Amino acid sequence: MNLFFTSFFFVLRASTSLAFQLPRGVERSSDPLPVRSTSFGRFSNFETRRPIGPLKSSRLAANKDSVENDATGFPIALPTLNQALLLWLVFISGSRLLESLPNLAEADTSSIILNGIFFTGSIFGLAKTFAKIDYESLDDLDVNSLAKQAGRWADANTVPSSHEQYEVATFAGGCFWGPELHYQRIPGVVATCIGYTQGAVERPTYEQVCSGSTGHTEAIQLLYDPAVVSYVRLLNKLFNTIDPTLKNRVGNDRGTQYRHGVYYHTDEQRCVATSFIDETQSQYSDPIVTELMPAAVFWPAENYHQRYLVKGGQSAEKECEEMVRCYG
Repeated sequence: MNLFFTSFFFVLRASTSLAFQLPRGVERSSDPLPVRSTSFGRFSNFETRRPIGPLKSSRLAANKDSVENDATGFPIALPTLNQALLLWLVFISGSRLLESLPNLAEADTSSIILNGIFFTGSIFGLAKTFAKIDYESLDDLDVNSLAKQAGRWADANTVPSSHEQYEVATFAGGCFWGPELHYQRIPGVVATCIGYTQGAVERPTYEQVCSGSTGHTEAIQLLYDPAVVSYVRLLNKLFNTIDPTLKNRVGNDRGTQYRHGVYYHTDEQRCVATSFIDETQSQYSDPIVTELMPAAVFWPAENYHQRYLVKGGQSAEKECEEMVRCYG
């Protein structure tokens, strides 16, 4: 019985954490490594990280065979730990209810009520884990969010390169809350959306992606005005908030779902990103392992993730220099 109650409250706590998105780890600095201004040809006056140790030549992992950053995932979503525990609770509580039926008159009423509550609650909890994201209910452009439009593109299996007079860019930089706020503060970025990309499962949920089995990475998709902000500046922001030599890791977040990447929508973006990474590599003794791949279908995250840090009270004012805190 003790194991039964312990399992139930463990699942309840895990479900609550997912629903309200409790803080992940410790406060993360918006600039975890020292930076300095430098000039690399046409990429002048952008900040790049100070290298650790002596410089040496090496191949770009971003241009290597995809084996190094292989995170293809399964084509169907595997059961999560939460789902497995809920299913176990359904089985245990349901079995106990069935056992009490033949001797209903002599059975312990309180035990029947408790098992009935656990059975019903577990059924509802299990059903909720299979619910898909309603993209039409997501934040829209009226609050500078690309989420609803990105959901429409995803439903149409479309990978756009532009929208109206704006261009589309997609990046991954670990926990997606921080990168979104960083990009919201850049003049020329008109709308942002956080979600999941480069995976095998359609319409994934946060819980599924966190399991690491779907192949997705947490990412941000944005609309930007190329007349106001260059793609180089967007790349620079990404590389100033990650250590591009750490595979499947950003800050304290580890796993393929936190791998960093540049996912280009046009040949022009690919060429600019390739040159940028090539010239940035000279600043590191270890190879850059940031993915450089074509953009794939981008699946928006749940609405409580969208503009999460802004909803938590942090400023998205353009050129704001306040530190980005990834827990709201």
